[in-house]
Amino acid sequence: MKSQNYLKTLLLFTSLIIISCSKDDGSTESLAGSIVGIVELYDDDQNNIDNSGMKITVEDYEPLISTLSDTDGSFVLKDVPFGDYTLLFEKEGFGDYKLYDVSLKDNNNDISIIGNIIKLGQVSNSEITNISAVINGNFIVLTVNRPSTEDLLVKRMRLFYGKANDVSNTNYTEFSPIIGTTGNPANLTFSIAFFRSLGYESGDTLWFRVYGDNFYSNSYEDLDTMETIFPNVNPNTVDAVSVVIP
Repeated sequence: MKSQNYLKTLLLFTSLIIISCSKDDGSTESLAGSIVGIVELYDDDQNNIDNSGMKITVEDYEPLISTLSDTDGSFVLKDVPFGDYTLLFEKEGFGDYKLYDVSLKDNNNDISIIGNIIKLGQVSNSEITNISAVINGNFIVLTVNRPSTEDLLVKRMRLFYGKANDVSNTNYTEFSPIIGTTGNPANLTFSIAFFRSLGYESGDTLWFRVYGDNFYSNSYEDLDTMETIFPNVNPNTVDAVSVVIP
């Protein structure tokens, strides 16, 4: 609620400044403006942490236009020429995130407001130490272990499926949504019929690889490569395991 109220205040304050500074002497109007917004930063347990220091950059634009979020998470990118842009978000401990199709137009206010608060998670602290997979009737049971010292309230993971042992978060045929568990090890059960619906047939080898992930995974489709990016998966995991579809 605090951030939403702050956003409203920021937008009103910025609008007043722009109106008060508008030119009335007949000089050439500006061909640039500002992009404003708010980021909120979260740890693995969905706790809001220090919102400051997130670097926001207008991607692929020269000269460089960037800024840092403040303690409330607010940011202002100034002197941005009118156009459509991609914003890149970077901070140590966080996966890089991109926000596409941010439009700044000459609408007499010279400002683009990102209306939704951008909620970004840290790279997950949840490591995977061992996985195994077995066939049990019409189901596949995947057992996932983590360090016994891991103190997260809910342990979250994401699974990637493929037909080769090099399956990973960048090389896969399908991936799961975020799965949250409290047990260690976690036993996950999947219907074989589900994988058949994905195109796997009897005799095919199905490979799994598992990564810890944040509740705020911030996955997005890279419009340049048309691949889904998973910025907050923990790269510390183990080799893939497999079963043969009966």
